[in-house]
Amino acid sequence: MSFSVLPADGGSGLQHVIGSCELNGEEGYPLLVNLWKRGSCKAHSNFNFFLWTELQVELRNMSSPSLQQPSFLLANLKADATTKPLIQRCQDLLKIIDEYPAKELHLIFPWLVENVFGSLDGVISGWNLRLVHSRSNEFNLVLDFLSPSGPMMKLVYKLQAEEYKYEVPVNYLPGPVKACIQEGVLPDCPLFHNKLQFPLPGVLTLNVALNPFEFFMFNLAYCLIAPRNCLQPQLCSSTDSAYFVLVDLYLKYFLPIEGNVPASPFTDSRGSVAAPSPRASSVSFAGYGVHSPSLLKHHIFHQPSVNADPAAQEIWRSETLLQMFVEIWLHHYSLDLYQKLQSPQEPFNPSEEHVLVVRLLVKHLHAFSSSLKPEPPPSPAHSPPHTSPLEEFKRVVVQRFVQQKLYLFLQHCFGHWPLDASFRAVLETWLSYIQPWRYTGEKPNAQPDQNRTVPDKWEPFVHENLLLYTKLFQGFLNRATRTDLVNAKNALMVFRAAKVLAQPNLADMIQRGEAQCSAVSLIGAHTSITRI
Repeated sequence: MSFSVLPADGGSGLQHVIGSCELNGEEGYPLLVNLWKRGSCKAHSNFNFFLWTELQVELRNMSSPSLQQPSFLLANLKADATTKPLIQRCQDLLKIIDEYPAKELHLIFPWLVENVFGSLDGVISGWNLRLVHSRSNEFNLVLDFLSPSGPMMKLVYKLQAEEYKYEVPVNYLPGPVKACIQEGVLPDCPLFHNKLQFPLPGVLTLNVALNPFEFFMFNLAYCLIAPRNCLQPQLCSSTDSAYFVLVDLYLKYFLPIEGNVPASPFTDSRGSVAAPSPRASSVSFAGYGVHSPSLLKHHIFHQPSVNADPAAQEIWRSETLLQMFVEIWLHHYSLDLYQKLQSPQEPFNPSEEHVLVVRLLVKHLHAFSSSLKPEPPPSPAHSPPHTSPLEEFKRVVVQRFVQQKLYLFLQHCFGHWPLDASFRAVLETWLSYIQPWRYTGEKPNAQPDQNRTVPDKWEPFVHENLLLYTKLFQGFLNRATRTDLVNAKNALMVFRAAKVLAQPNLADMIQRGEAQCSAVSLIGAHTSITRI
C-alpha cells in the first residue's frame, strides 16, 4: 500500500511514493519522519496529502502483535516456560517447528526469541546464555538448539520463506542510527534502509521492520550489551560461556574460511529460501580491495551492500550477520563526533565480556579475509576471471565494515577504561587487529619471535590503518604514564605493546606510511595556494 504526495498546485510535478512499511529513497525518508513528528497531513507547507483517510484505515489494519488473533500455541508455550525443564521445552519446540505451518510459527517467533535472548530492556533475562558455561548440564542442549544448523535457525528460514516482518523499536538501535532516523536522514548503514515502520495513529514509538533472519541476528547481537540486573558474578571465563561459543559458531558458519556458506536447510514449494529483495546497485565488490578507503580520509564508505546480480545474493546472510554484529557492538559514534573526537552520543561503557567478543570477531575476520584465494591468471581470451561473491566479500570485509568503527571503539576504551589490569582485554583486541599476519593459517618460519619480520605484503594494510598504529599507541602511552607499573600485570601490558610494535620491518612500514601522508598533505596545500 502506498500514497502519493503531489505539488500543492495540483500540477504533474515529481511524484514521491512512500510505502506504508518501507521508505524508498532519500527523499521519502525525511518526509515520512516529518509527517510522523507533526502528526498532521497539513504540516508540510509545500504539499497536499490525498487519500489520508484511506491511509489511516489501512494503517489500522496493518499486522501488529496487538491486533492479531490470540494464539493457543503461544499461550501453551508461555505456560510451559514456567513449569517444564529446559530439555523438555526444547524437545517440544523441535516438534512444533517441524510440524506447525509458518502461519502459526509466526505468532510465537517474537516471544521465543525474547524467551531465549532476553528482552531488549533487560527486564526478562531469557536463558542467560552469558552465564551458561561448559560445565553446565544445559550447555550442550543450548548449543544444539541454537546452533546455525539447529532447530531455531530452521524456524528462521521457514519464516523467511514467507516474508514475515518483526518490529524493533528505534530506541534500541545504535545511537548514530537512531539519531539519523529521528532527524529524517538515511543512516550510513544500508542494513537499516527501507525498514522504518509507519506508526499507528496515536502511537509515538517508531519501529524498524526486520525480516526473520535480521530480527534473530539483532537479538543475538543485542544480548551481549542489554542490561541484565539479575546477572550473577562470573564464576568462569566469559570465553567459556554458551553465548561466546555461539557467536564463534555463527562466525565460522556464515563467514567460512574454507568452502561456502551452507545452503538453507529449509525449502518449500517455491524452492530454497530467497534473500530479501536486492538493494539497488550495479557495482560489485571487485576492485574495492585495492583502493579501500583509508582511515585517514575521515569518511564512511557508502557503497551499497549487495550487488543486484542474483549471484551476489548468495552472501546476503553473511553480510547481514556481520553488519548486525558491527553495528550493535561497535557503532556508538556518528561521523561528526568522530571528526571532532568527542564522546559517544549516549553513555557507553563496554564490559570486559563485550571487548572479548569483539576480539573474537576481529580474529575471525582476519582469518576469513586471509583465506581469499589467489586470483587465477587471465585466460587466453582476456576475459576477466570469475570471482565468487564470497571471495569478493573477503577482499573488502575488514576495511569496509570494521576498520573505522573499531578504531572509534578502541579509542573510546583507551580514554575511558579504568586504570587497572582489566584493560588487558582492550589491549589484546588492539594488538590482534594490528597483526593480521598472525591469523593467516600459514605456518610460521623457524626464526625466533624477536627476529620475525612482518611480510611485505602487509604494508598496504598498515598504511590504510595508520591511526591504529600511531594514534592508539599514543593513547596507550598516555595510559601507561598514569598506571601503577609496579603491578606486574600492568607492567606486562607495556611489555606486550612494546614487543608487538618492535617487530622488525613494522616500524619502517609505519614511517613510510606517515611520509606518504605528509607528501599528500603538502601537495594538497600547494594546489590550494596555486589556485588562489
